[in-house]
Amino acid sequence: MDFEGRARIHSHLDIAPLIDIVFLLLVFFMLTSTFITPEAIELELPESNSAVVTESTPITVSLDQAGQLALNGERIELAQLRTALEPLLEADAESPITLKSDARSEVQQLLKVMDEIRAAGGSNIALATMRK
Repeated sequence: MDFEGRARIHSHLDIAPLIDIVFLLLVFFMLTSTFITPEAIELELPESNSAVVTESTPITVSLDQAGQLALNGERIELAQLRTALEPLLEADAESPITLKSDARSEVQQLLKVMDEIRAAGGSNIALATMRK
């Protein structure tokens, strides 16, 4: 005697649309995410015909148009600059320091910053510029 068995129901989940949705979400979040800018203050560097491309230095001092300072991306006051630089220059006094000054900043303020860097023991100061 032959019994006819019940037909088994095969459930099948198609995974292709799920993968498409995951990739669409990935692209959406990549395009809409915001990126963190490394600079703490906005600068428009002065232009120079004799600018030379050099490697980045471990110590960067930034001065914006309003006279605000940043040491390695963190805001700092002019009075605190010397005490913050001394430990960084303790190991190597000839360590290069990049001074990024806004093109519209006052020359007197720039000279004050350079004096504080020299008072902290820094002698290898490079002014950052943009090539014309």
